[in-house]
Amino acid sequence: MHSFAQDGKLKEGKESLKTKKIKGNSNNRTSESSNNRINRRNGRFNSNIENPFVSLFWSITVHTFYGVFIEFPFERNHKMYNAEISNYSYKESNYGNFIYSDFTNYNRTRFDFSNTFVIENKSLYGNNFGVNFRFLKRFALDVTYLHLVENVNDRYDYFALYSGFLKYYRIRTQRFDAWFGLGAMHVGNDVKRTGFGKGLGVQWFIKKPVSLSFSHKWTNINQQGVHKTKLLVNYHNRNYQISSGYEHFRIGIAKINAFSVGVGASF
Repeated sequence: MHSFAQDGKLKEGKESLKTKKIKGNSNNRTSESSNNRINRRNGRFNSNIENPFVSLFWSITVHTFYGVFIEFPFERNHKMYNAEISNYSYKESNYGNFIYSDFTNYNRTRFDFSNTFVIENKSLYGNNFGVNFRFLKRFALDVTYLHLVENVNDRYDYFALYSGFLKYYRIRTQRFDAWFGLGAMHVGNDVKRTGFGKGLGVQWFIKKPVSLSFSHKWTNINQQGVHKTKLLVNYHNRNYQISSGYEHFRIGIAKINAFSVGVGASF
């Protein structure tokens, strides 16, 4: 608590991202023993491929993985299979981001812009800006920029987090959609480190004009976690929306819990 009071959460968090954790002990035989283990595993793997039971199990595993994360064969008979991107959420009261096509009310692409102001207290606040470009019915390119400011004893400290994700919308019903994504997250300022990013999110269109949305993105920088979470209530008015809720940020050892209010638009 004394350290946070002196330096602030942003500085503490950034400092924790600069130092790589050291795990366990190492010796001169580590590389040799690792190579031996890899060779033994490769030998077992090659012999297992020739086993018909292992091949069957491997085939079932691959098809199950594909079904869970992409689609199962039976889904081709469901309306969700051909769901189109709507012009904007709640253009009609019975659908949100996706529409079971009527050939008149959907887009081939769509841009979603959002900007939220976040504040934990009068000394720590910031802005969370994002652009979500939807295309090919199921995919989106999501780019966001988080900028936080903290005033500690009349000294200002800053934190910048850039992220870019390719998202796949696994569930695309008219009332509920869910996605997962992979990409990169970059911490700027004096940290200047980039990590492999993972993310997931959902949006539930309860009843016009209200929806609930949740998203979580995370990465590791020098074995320290960097997380960004949103839980928002959204009010939709034509192609615009107002949102409010909770946003959580983890920057290494620092945790920030913020109130959020923002606006968005779809084109």
